[in-house]
Order: sequence, then structure tokens, then C-alpha cells
Amino acid sequence: MKLNCKRIDFTYTPGEEIFNFPEESGLPFLFDVEEELTGDPAAMDAVGEMLDEAEELAEKAKAAIKAALADEDSRYHSVVTFFMEFHRDDVGPDIAAELFPGTDPSKLSFAEMVDFLKLKRFGSLVDDEMDQQVFIMDLSFNPEITDELMVIYFDLNKEIFCITHES
Repeated sequence: MKLNCKRIDFTYTPGEEIFNFPEESGLPFLFDVEEELTGDPAAMDAVGEMLDEAEELAEKAKAAIKAALADEDSRYHSVVTFFMEFHRDDVGPDIAAELFPGTDPSKLSFAEMVDFLKLKRFGSLVDDEMDQQVFIMDLSFNPEITDELMVIYFDLNKEIFCITHES
């Protein structure tokens, strides 16, 4: 079947997982969809729509991370603060300099660091707790240097319902 997506011409097999590296898909990030969804045309239409807006959703995710950093009462404040502290203060000055080129990492605020995050993976799966399709986005400073990720979950309405730190 053909994915209903404006940005790429992509064919998939219903009932089979999609897992493509950028060189396979032509996208600038990993793209994956679990097999349960590839057999559902409505779910795959949602995937195509969200994929067309992946960069806009990444910007929405960055704005949510910045908001969580600024709000100590946010349920995500501690997780995003820990992520930023680790990458600025705990990795060592040489690695921090590689993660934030052209800056003095020790002088970067956590909010400024968010702008260095890049979209590294976009996918869709069925969330077991919600029993519905969701979208998952991995943001990273540089996966060649660090395997730490800010992972953002979106619902079908393009609203963020979870921000977490994974490695």
C-alpha cells in the first residue's frame, strides 16, 4: 500500500512493521510504525498526516520542553531539567563542546540548549494503557555522541500527553 503523505512517496506492506533509516526512506530521521497499525488504513492516514507535520510537531515539543523548564510545578520539570543538566554539566567539557558547537556550553541556559535538539525518530504505535494510536518522537542533541533522548508522545489530536527521558 501507498502511504497517504505529501512529503515522501512511500509504499508499505499492511501487517508488517515499518522501520526505516533515513537513507531508506529519504526522511531526515528514523521512521517506524508498528505492524498492528500498518493493517489499518485509517491509522495509516493519520501516520501520513502527522509525518507531513513532523518538523512542526518537533517545534511544538521543544516549546513544551521549554515551558516545563520554566515551570517548577510542571510534572515534566524534573525530567527535562535532569536531561539538560546531564548534557551540560555531567558529560565533560569536550563532549559538551561537541554537543553545542559554536557556544560556551557552561554559559548556555537550559532553554537555549533546547534549540540544539534535533528530531531523530518519528513513529506510531498503539499505547497499551490508552488502547489507541499514539505518535512518538525522539529528540537528541547528537546520537553519535550520546544515546540519551527526550521522548515526546502525541495523541491523535496532536497534543502532547507525555515527555520522558530515555536512553
